[in-house]
Amino acid sequence: MSSSIDQALREAEEFARKGELALAKQIYENILEKSPRNRQAIDGMAALQSRNASRSAADAGSLDERFRHLVTLYEQGRYQDVVTQGEPLMRQFPNVPPIPNLIGAANASMGNWEGAAVHFRQVSNLQLDFAEAHSNLGVALSHLGKLEEAISSLRRALALNPDDAEAHNYLGVALSSLGEPEEAVASFKRTLELMPERAEVHNNAGISLSRLGRFDEAVASFQRALELRPDYATAHNHLGIALNALEEPEKAIVSYEKALQLDPDYAAAHNNLGAALNGLGRYEEAVARHEKAVQLRPDFAEAHNNLGAALNELGRFEEAVASFERALELRPGYAEAHNNLGLTYTHAGKPDQAAENFHTALLLKPDYAEAYYHQGRIKQHQSGDPQIQSMLDLLDDHALTNQDKVYLNFALGNAFEHVGDCEKSFSHFAEGNRLRKEQLESFTSADRHLFEQIKSAFDGDVTSLGGSEAMESTGSKRPIFIVGMPRSGTTLVEQILASHSQMHGAGELVLLENSISLDEESLGQSVEDQFPSIRDKYLSGLKGLEVPEACIADKNPLNFRFIGFILGAMPESKIIHTQRDARAVCWSIFKHYFPRFGIRQSYIYNLSELVEYYKLYSDLAKFWNDRFPDRIYNLNYENLTRIQSEETRKLLEYVGLDWEDQCLEFHKTERTVQSASSAQVRRKMYQGSSDVWRKYETQLAPMIEALDGY
Repeated sequence: MSSSIDQALREAEEFARKGELALAKQIYENILEKSPRNRQAIDGMAALQSRNASRSAADAGSLDERFRHLVTLYEQGRYQDVVTQGEPLMRQFPNVPPIPNLIGAANASMGNWEGAAVHFRQVSNLQLDFAEAHSNLGVALSHLGKLEEAISSLRRALALNPDDAEAHNYLGVALSSLGEPEEAVASFKRTLELMPERAEVHNNAGISLSRLGRFDEAVASFQRALELRPDYATAHNHLGIALNALEEPEKAIVSYEKALQLDPDYAAAHNNLGAALNGLGRYEEAVARHEKAVQLRPDFAEAHNNLGAALNELGRFEEAVASFERALELRPGYAEAHNNLGLTYTHAGKPDQAAENFHTALLLKPDYAEAYYHQGRIKQHQSGDPQIQSMLDLLDDHALTNQDKVYLNFALGNAFEHVGDCEKSFSHFAEGNRLRKEQLESFTSADRHLFEQIKSAFDGDVTSLGGSEAMESTGSKRPIFIVGMPRSGTTLVEQILASHSQMHGAGELVLLENSISLDEESLGQSVEDQFPSIRDKYLSGLKGLEVPEACIADKNPLNFRFIGFILGAMPESKIIHTQRDARAVCWSIFKHYFPRFGIRQSYIYNLSELVEYYKLYSDLAKFWNDRFPDRIYNLNYENLTRIQSEETRKLLEYVGLDWEDQCLEFHKTERTVQSASSAQVRRKMYQGSSDVWRKYETQLAPMIEALDGY
């Protein structure tokens, strides 16, 4: 044996003695390469292998024990301890996937999704077929907003384990957030096949169904979620959203209120409740809810936008504009806020500012059908206007919702009327009405029944209506009711009266209808019993407007139904009944879209039902005039446009106001006007509007024949 090999053997033995087994092994291997039969080297290698085996067994025992300890910590909720003690173990054993997986789970439990993602990614790289790791990574990435990466990880997990319910659920959430509700619904459906009792999955499915416009199915999903978990505030809120979309605002309000009982600081529910109240004309209540929402979440752009919409309805122009501008500060590309700002400027008689905002809304959202519609109300289209073709192209988009098609068809009806193409104009008006009518039930029989009940209730001794003079209060605002069919001139009359220094034009209030009990039982009893409460509620509502003028004009045209209640509860009030050519009224209603009208006014979207309703109105108006021949001022719209000065003087004399010249210059009066006539009343009085229907005589022949004699 050479001295060099002897020296090497001594060095190997020394390294082995010191525990530096790798160095000892390297020397023995070098010796055996030169002298394969060297017994000392062979024995030395055998000894090293034995020691390595013993150490591996000890390490394995140590790893198993320490990992079980980490699991115990995790089960005790000591997540930070899991991370603190698990990191050194992971460094010692870098190729053991369960360690980083458990550390990732601990980070996730603490809401540290960045840390969770790092560790879950490490696991998925260590073991490519570890389905749970890919699923966990997808969940973490979802929470970090890295949705496309999340979807990739979740799909990888599901390829390995198709029955991972949690992965299906999170995949659905990510797809929904990325604007893929159809695929999301499929994921939630699969989740529910695997675990049908998960309330949050039913809720998630409902949200995606709502985004698809499948609101009936969405309602069923939310209701199932609430069966499983009645205290689920989020599901109550989303149920309200779906019900409101189905035009059931009263039911929606109940859902929002339940959500707020469970979570009084739920800003989104306050905001949604405000929107539903606004849709019912309960504007003051709506403002209060939106103000609460922005108090809870000052950066809540949607709530600022909705607050502006409610303030606009109350005529609080400056405050409305400020709310919309705040929404746009928070979300500069907020097309809906620009659209609403445009509406507010339209109502305030500022068409240039309105047009600018509608234009901006369409730049931000080129498929914004509602903005096209509102823009068309203040724009006179010319032949060859490229915007007409843009609307036609958009109408061919199969992804367009029915509601958007309604807006576009009415907008195109107006545009083609402007350019003189009455055939295309009528076609689009008819289609817009047809689509809107599809969304609504017919209430004509219910209206007929209600009108008969009202007539029956007031068919007795009318001399007692109104009670004693003691019912007249001092210091209250004097109400002036402007009633009739929609599009019969009520807005024009209100604008004339509101030009007087002592008259405030309040627009279309719903105070009166909300003050009357119209159920069968109440109408079957003595209606006089209702008069004190009607008076108190209505006059309190007027007082809440906080305006200085002595008289307040309420131009809700449908108050014609309640003339007997008005005269019974508020004998000091004045009633102006506007009358116009029946053909002009029905055609003007049919060619206008009324977003603010509720589902009970569905008759306006079908010419046959509209004619039938007109006849019901005419019959009830005759009934009131027969019962109260000296209490109702019947004003003929055509006479007002022909002999403006004379008719205006008679009108002011009836309501008890002195002459003021500005009542003839009503188009110059600066005030908000909420109705479909907001643009017309900014122009001087003109004649001929009652003959516009004649351009459509061919298409309107059945309507004209049915209205013969009216």
